[in-house]
Amino acid sequence: MAFLTNRNSILETIREHPERVRKLWIEAGHERTSEEYIREAKLKGVQFRILPKEAFARRFKEGKSHICLERDEISYADPDELIRGIDIGRNPFFCALDGVYDPQNLGNIVRSAACLCVDAVILPKDRSCGITETVTNIARGAVEHVKIVRVVNLARFIDAIKEKGVFCYALDEKGTTPLWEIDLKGPVCLVFGGEDGLRRLTIERCDALVRIPTPAGFPSLNVATSFAISAYEVKRQRKG
Repeated sequence: MAFLTNRNSILETIREHPERVRKLWIEAGHERTSEEYIREAKLKGVQFRILPKEAFARRFKEGKSHICLERDEISYADPDELIRGIDIGRNPFFCALDGVYDPQNLGNIVRSAACLCVDAVILPKDRSCGITETVTNIARGAVEHVKIVRVVNLARFIDAIKEKGVFCYALDEKGTTPLWEIDLKGPVCLVFGGEDGLRRLTIERCDALVRIPTPAGFPSLNVATSFAISAYEVKRQRKG
């Protein structure tokens, strides 16, 4: 069971996946500011309940938005199904994360992925944060729009999508080729390291090690920032 308190996340979940919703809870006295949520809940057949202020505070200690959505845990997309469905003629755009533990980073990455038309975000089952309540709230509804896959072995997954014709590029400050010198218009997967960087095996599986050029005094960027810059570069090249 997960509890969402971010208003964008709540609204997007009701609109996109009402079947995953258990109940919408609203603090008494805030019905007027929650009219849109109540209307969507009625439209989608989602149960809602108004709780007195004291009862709401006891039940949802972090409910500063005066509204909370009780929903099922996130369900991840099947990695084998994703691989089988790859159509390189449509130039799929994937991003894989190798060791991102911070839910703030992951939430911002998922949000950027939704904004920049990433087809799927791939997470390893180990050495990685999953889609938690914190991630979902920070993503502000983006979790409902992005396909998220968890894989047992990231290196094997990279091998599998390369066999389907997807080019895989690892982002690292030690890379010698600037990101924008790579042709990103075709089927591509960008691979990012987390707080501890990329694992050697992951780097070895990728087609090239590339970097986002930065001044010598600041050789690396936060992973969520690197992700947003890189995903935008893919979008820029494809629009061009």
